[in-house]
Amino acid sequence: MKKISVLIADADPEQRQRTSKLIRCFPSFFLAGECTNGIEALKDINALEPQLLFIDVDLPGKNGWDVLENVSHLPALIFIARNGTHALKAFEHNALDYMLKPIRKERLQQALEKYLKWHDIKMENGNLLTSLNKTELPNRILVENGRRLDSISLNKVTYFKADRDYTWIYTEDNGAYLSSVGISSIERRLDKSRFIRIHRSFIINVEHIMTLHRDITRLFVTLPNKVEINVGRNYIPSIKQLIL
Repeated sequence: MKKISVLIADADPEQRQRTSKLIRCFPSFFLAGECTNGIEALKDINALEPQLLFIDVDLPGKNGWDVLENVSHLPALIFIARNGTHALKAFEHNALDYMLKPIRKERLQQALEKYLKWHDIKMENGNLLTSLNKTELPNRILVENGRRLDSISLNKVTYFKADRDYTWIYTEDNGAYLSSVGISSIERRLDKSRFIRIHRSFIINVEHIMTLHRDITRLFVTLPNKVEINVGRNYIPSIKQLIL
């Protein structure tokens, strides 16, 4: 098995050194790098593309949430923190684990074992879905609505929103449907000329864009039903391609 690349983002030098030393005790993993602040973390995550990230939310420069909001590569996440204040939000970001400092070897081993189990399941599911992901979705799709499946036209879909491992599908008539398929899998099967990713959590139908406006430093897309979506920094080039 190829070794798993790990990146540590933690401003605490003592804890960062301890985590680094402990990771080297596990032969299935190798340390790709260490970051001391959010600016370094954002740069190294995109450059090194680690498979697993240990991150402290309280990073100077950019906090952990800002870093995760703006990365173009999103690794598996294990949060490290002084207390449990951010635990709920961490798991909303699909964290595999949330560890309190100081980290013990036994606790780190538990976290790494969680990652390996998650990795194995992901690989199995990836192989199973490969053939499905190669085919583009038809113009009409079936979505769950209570105990029945409704047929809706992709033309009426205004946007998709990620919700952990699920995806919400929103339509122009204010309909909302929950799919058990992840947003990345859906993205691979969409017509790229009609649907574009503008955020880690959002895919929009370009035919339903009403306005594009800037609020100080952020860019927003307005869709039907008074929906406003912030365009992620790394996705701005996709929007600019629509401007003549």
